[in-house]
Amino acid sequence: MTSSVVSATGAANAHAQRGTVRAFFFISAPADPGLLARLIEPVAKLGTVPARVHASRESGDGTELTVDLRLAGVAPRTADLVGRALRAVVGVRQVRAVVEPETGD
Repeated sequence: MTSSVVSATGAANAHAQRGTVRAFFFISAPADPGLLARLIEPVAKLGTVPARVHASRESGDGTELTVDLRLAGVAPRTADLVGRALRAVVGVRQVRAVVEPETGD
């Protein structure tokens, strides 16, 4: 299992610690009927509703599932906890995360 995290830096990071952030998680795993429920569970347990969930069987033979899960308006700590929980889900091969401060748009 590999993971990478890209986060806001400098002044933007300081703002993110005081305010809310947007978090984008890109997950790769073998296609499994129970995977989506296992990915949504930690988000729900933290009292958050995803802004977007998109799943697709990308591999030519349909054995690989990619999931785009996005959160908006969450505390930086919540984004961190969700990322850690997603990496711990059984079957997950990779989680790439991008966390950035929310802007007024």
